[in-house]
Amino acid sequence: MGDVFDFDEDDLVSNFKKKVAMDSSSVNDHPEPQEPDDGEGVKFFKKYESNSVVSVGPIGKRLGTSYKVEIDEFYEAESRSNSAAGVDNVHKLPRMIYSSLHKTKPKIQDFEQLKVLGKGSYGKVLLVKHKQSGKLYAQKQLQKASMIVNAKNYEQTLTERTILQKVTHPNIVKLYYALQDFDKVYLFLEYLDGGELFHYLREERILSEKVACYYVAELILALRHLHTNAGVIYRDLKPENCMLNDCGHLVLTDFGLSKASRECNSMFGTAEYMAPEVIRAEGYDSQCDWWSLGAVTFDMLTGTPPFTGNNHKKIMDKILRQKVKYPFYLSLDAKDLLRRLLNKNPIKRLNCDTDFEKVKAHRFFRYIDWNDIITQNDEKLPPPIIPIITDPEEAENFDEEFTSMAITPPSSPIGDSLFETIEESRSTSTSSFIPIQRPDPDNRNDLKKSVYFTGFSYTNESLL
Repeated sequence: MGDVFDFDEDDLVSNFKKKVAMDSSSVNDHPEPQEPDDGEGVKFFKKYESNSVVSVGPIGKRLGTSYKVEIDEFYEAESRSNSAAGVDNVHKLPRMIYSSLHKTKPKIQDFEQLKVLGKGSYGKVLLVKHKQSGKLYAQKQLQKASMIVNAKNYEQTLTERTILQKVTHPNIVKLYYALQDFDKVYLFLEYLDGGELFHYLREERILSEKVACYYVAELILALRHLHTNAGVIYRDLKPENCMLNDCGHLVLTDFGLSKASRECNSMFGTAEYMAPEVIRAEGYDSQCDWWSLGAVTFDMLTGTPPFTGNNHKKIMDKILRQKVKYPFYLSLDAKDLLRRLLNKNPIKRLNCDTDFEKVKAHRFFRYIDWNDIITQNDEKLPPPIIPIITDPEEAENFDEEFTSMAITPPSSPIGDSLFETIEESRSTSTSSFIPIQRPDPDNRNDLKKSVYFTGFSYTNESLL
């Protein structure tokens, strides 16, 4: 770390004094500067949280005496048009700029863990609160030790971080931070306090077509954005990954099985919602997501996926060999859309990417205006389900099986004070440099170059 912090302080001060002397000489050589336009540019500076004014304009326009500028003090810009009204009316810098001046690298100790929101094979998802700002996040965490045993866990977490890093859409969950300590890696995601859409489905058993078409439309927008704008195949569309925000809009989550590619040939997904070509592990593309959309839509309208069984093999066999049986109470419009989506031949399957105009005109969506869905115009077309949220910190719309779980506090071999002074990527802890060996696909007897935890961290500046 020495190369980061070592510098010649005397040389820095000397250069600063030379620069000040040159600026003073330049002013003396031009005693009558041109009059700048009123109201444009920066003429004065106001010391942050102070009534002292620092003049930086031409000599003829300066106010008061000179002021010593300390190197560690912040200043706010004031235009000449504001100066006449007095220093109390100084125009402040935009908050984004001001916050960037104070920006420090976030760390795990900055967040307070409140409740468990979910648990899976990957680890836990916790509700956490930033101690300073009070903002709530969903913190997805994974043990580094599990990644050493199973490199796929790391690859899936890294895939999710990489995809969410480049994707921005109102119907796709936002990633704010990717952090790590000496035991775990963490993804800090948008907290969707409306809970799972199918939390409401379990209560209602089925959704009406008028309600279902709204959320199917939002799913189509999210998947189309992934396919056409990010080149991502989602591959894991299922009820558990469809969440609601506090306004009731559907937001797609969990990108661990997604693939930033135009074509895949590996079998990934959840059995009940997997397309036939994925089960056969053939070369497949984004068309597999439209089959999954059909299966999720079928689930919304009937309460179960189109194919069920007591084990994954039976379910997959049915998907490959059996025809879909549609309940009598489904409308002709719903059956028509489902038949187009649940076509076992991906070439003949409805493609919502290329046939979007045809999809929008389908009578199943007769209850909605697509422009209002795209712009989320809640005044003209509000979401059909508005979550009841009395206290966001209570996670009221999440399963009590998880929210009642005890939280294991984060552990770290060093204290907070030392943690603040050490860059994560330059940490001397060996746990940050543990190699993860992966079999080389070209030669199974060899191991590919190790994957390290360095470079995992990320901060989404655009969302701060």
